Amino acid sequence: MTSRPEDARKLRGEAVEIPRNQIHPLPKGQYYHFQLIGLEVWTTRGELLGQISEILTAESNDNYVVRCPKGEILIPAIDDVVKSIDLEQGRLTVEAITGLVDLNRKSKWLTG
Repeated sequence: MTSRPEDARKLRGEAVEIPRNQIHPLPKGQYYHFQLIGLEVWTTRGELLGQISEILTAESNDNYVVRCPKGEILIPAIDDVVKSIDLEQGRLTVEAITGLVDLNRKSKWLTG
């Protein structure tokens, strides 16, 4: 089967899905968004913040929208903050650097 640009243009605006067993594996330390959505987010101090409900993509870095009991907070997907991702355990561990969680809880992103 040959692919042509005209064939690809027909799919513009459509949802394209492939079976999980056909997904190209990513290099170590890289993840597809669907793998991260739903992960529990814990601090290195053992505090459960909530679950990743959405990922906002930006030029500089992604931001994880974490749904908490009292609203939402944004966690930047940067090495200084994200310490580990364990897909088998369904867990992402973050270093709650000074003010990160409190700042988010006071921001416009907090909906609850």
